[in-house]
Amino acid sequence: MATNDSKGGYEQERFADKVHPRFECPICFKVFKDPVQCPNQHYFCRSCIERCLHTSNKCPQCNCQITSETLQDIPRIVTEMLEDVDIRCKNVNRGCPEIMKLQFLQRHQKNCGYSPTPCRNEGCDEVVNRNEIEEHESERCEFRLIDCEECKMILVFNHRRSHPCFMRKEIDELTKRLEMFEKSQDDRVKHVEEQVRLSRNEMKFLTTETTERCNFLTGKVKIFVCGGYDGKYNLNSVESFNWDLNCWKLEPKMKELRSRATAFVHGREIFVCGGSNRKQLLENIESINVDGKLQWKISHIMLPRHCYGHSMIYHNDNVIMIGGYNSNEAFDTIYSIQLNPPHTTKLLAQIPEPRFYHGSILIGDDVLVFGGGISAGLKHIKNTVYSYSLSKKECKTLAPLPYAVSAMGIVSYKGNAILIGGVNDNDERLDKVLMYDVKTGQTTMLPSLNHKRCACSAVIIGNIIVVVGGFDEESYLNSVECLDMSTNIWRELPPMLTKREFSAAIVSPIY
Repeated sequence: MATNDSKGGYEQERFADKVHPRFECPICFKVFKDPVQCPNQHYFCRSCIERCLHTSNKCPQCNCQITSETLQDIPRIVTEMLEDVDIRCKNVNRGCPEIMKLQFLQRHQKNCGYSPTPCRNEGCDEVVNRNEIEEHESERCEFRLIDCEECKMILVFNHRRSHPCFMRKEIDELTKRLEMFEKSQDDRVKHVEEQVRLSRNEMKFLTTETTERCNFLTGKVKIFVCGGYDGKYNLNSVESFNWDLNCWKLEPKMKELRSRATAFVHGREIFVCGGSNRKQLLENIESINVDGKLQWKISHIMLPRHCYGHSMIYHNDNVIMIGGYNSNEAFDTIYSIQLNPPHTTKLLAQIPEPRFYHGSILIGDDVLVFGGGISAGLKHIKNTVYSYSLSKKECKTLAPLPYAVSAMGIVSYKGNAILIGGVNDNDERLDKVLMYDVKTGQTTMLPSLNHKRCACSAVIIGNIIVVVGGFDEESYLNSVECLDMSTNIWRELPPMLTKREFSAAIVSPIY
């Protein structure tokens, strides 16, 4: 009569008719399941009395000494009376209509067509009834495999929109629609043109996203991770990850030891800026040309001050520098540094509060500044968001983040900022991943990281976010994980060769 439904007995609601209270377990107050008796013939569910034996070796009814070995089966006539009652399947809430004798329950539930069954397609977390699983996996699942009708390539259904054949077909259909509507009234034409314009913008983004993703997956671009701190030393080592080879490789070392620096790409060069070498703060910049001998050199370009914890954004042959910290104070400045001669530096604006260990991205011509600290100490970590318009030359305060955060990774995706990990004002390392819509200020929580991490670095290639290193509650990390935005699943990549926090990560130009 035993089943694997759950611990304790059966709920009264499952029976066709109310079962007499004499058949209820005095521990769980449910109808007996796999009942046993003590030497004085007090009945209990087996699972209930065995849990009691973890804390006491006495019968709860008569206090006689009992052990698992001294428990006995109940009389056969009682068992037969129980087995003859009518009970509903445990999957009744999933639609199973069956009512059967208790003695046949286990056999029915083993083969019940309404049993919850997880989808076997990779990436899908849906659970459906057993009798629907075949249809779901082959016809309804967003992660089912399909064949492209044109090139016969096998695709995941949910990824089809980034497939070139699909995009080409969709653009052709939109063009046909536009040609048809151009023959109708002017107001309808304007409406359709607006729809097509928006659709073409989406197609342009998908094309760019697909190209970047393809270049990464085929090894045409690599992720460079520069410097950082391993718990003992500031580092000048550099390593790169090639997805096609699925491995990390040591690259030439930088001239300077650098922790808490930042990086950007200009043309064919990778630049790493500022930071700390443990003995002093740095204002110099060094670069490496991916077309050359892969040797670092100190640049003629300088930061406006010695600092660390700043952020830098490349924009139209200039680099925008926001905030930072030196030995005494944080800064509220936004500078523009010209990368071509004469390398002039210009103060653009001041944000309402100083910032360091913040996150910055560029959307359109707006510089967005998220969270960060205003001075030393956890209580000074903020949840504020600032926007500075490079064209209008004005600064605005946007809707705040739902929590204060500092030392997080950040990337830009489809006009949104994605904040990854970090530390909050309670000194908790976070595995949260937050998407912030810059236009509306609305936030969406994405799937959490596999590891809590602050002082991590993040990059995005197409629709693949890669997060490296950092520090969790106890140790420095060399772990690496990535999120494919089309599947919303974090998965592990090979770990870096060196544990690093506060490293500078950048995607290299095409070789």
